[in-house]
Amino acid sequence: SDPNHFIIGTDMGLISHGTRQDLRVAPKLFKPQQHGIRPVKVNVIDFSPFGEPIFLAGCSDGSIRLHQLSSAFPLLQWDSSTDSHAVTGLQWSPTRPAVFLVQDDTSNIYIWDLLQSDLGPVAKQQVSPNRLVAMAAVGEPEKAGGSFLALVLARASGSIDIQHLKRRWAAPEVDECNRLRLLLQEALWPEGKLHK
Repeated sequence: SDPNHFIIGTDMGLISHGTRQDLRVAPKLFKPQQHGIRPVKVNVIDFSPFGEPIFLAGCSDGSIRLHQLSSAFPLLQWDSSTDSHAVTGLQWSPTRPAVFLVQDDTSNIYIWDLLQSDLGPVAKQQVSPNRLVAMAAVGEPEKAGGSFLALVLARASGSIDIQHLKRRWAAPEVDECNRLRLLLQEALWPEGKLHK
């Protein structure tokens, strides 16, 4: 939301946070849950398109991290959701605040729905026989006939496919933004679960 700020993924698992005007920022680094420096590349970063101060980071060891802009350590981190295959693509759904899509280096696509499960992806699809080079999610949340979400898939041969996703991953659930905020709050303060 602030064009003066930028974040940069590194090849040591860290994400650097800075500003164009050389103002002091906090946190200066976004780190994985593991302590210490590891030779892991942060391959892709994507910010929530719904105004939430959160972003996803996908790494070369297959780990995916969900960071809040105000905290150095991730709210959630998944280490083996891609069977340790490098994350090469990552994008929040443009139609649902709690859904994001992941591409790995073996041409698998994973769909995550944090309201359905915050433990791992809810669907996985192998793209074959032609290797997947890039993926982009496109959609409209409030289309007259209902929401739609599609994946544009670029393959090594140069061909491009467009595949529509099922309505359950395209149409926002009731009060989805607030339900996602509550989930992230519980991740930040897990002891709060004991009092509910």
